[in-house]
Amino acid sequence: MENQFSSAFNTQVCEQLNAWLGGFEPILKKMKPGNFNWIIHVMLFFHTQNVHAKQKEKEKKADHNTSEDDEDNSEEESI
Repeated sequence: MENQFSSAFNTQVCEQLNAWLGGFEPILKKMKPGNFNWIIHVMLFFHTQNVHAKQKEKEKKADHNTSEDDEDNSEEESI
């Protein structure tokens, strides 16, 4: 039986995030727990903001390309 939460997680994304965070391991290991928690939260916040911005940019490009294709098709039909 499949775990009820398995569809809620994208394991590839989790692995990429862990790899990215792993680059900061030497710095994070030297921190006290309070500082560690704070910096991880800040890093995840900014990382999430960056990912959302990239997704929006990608969607805008896809919408722009779709609207150009529609215009090209309408011009071909009028000829």
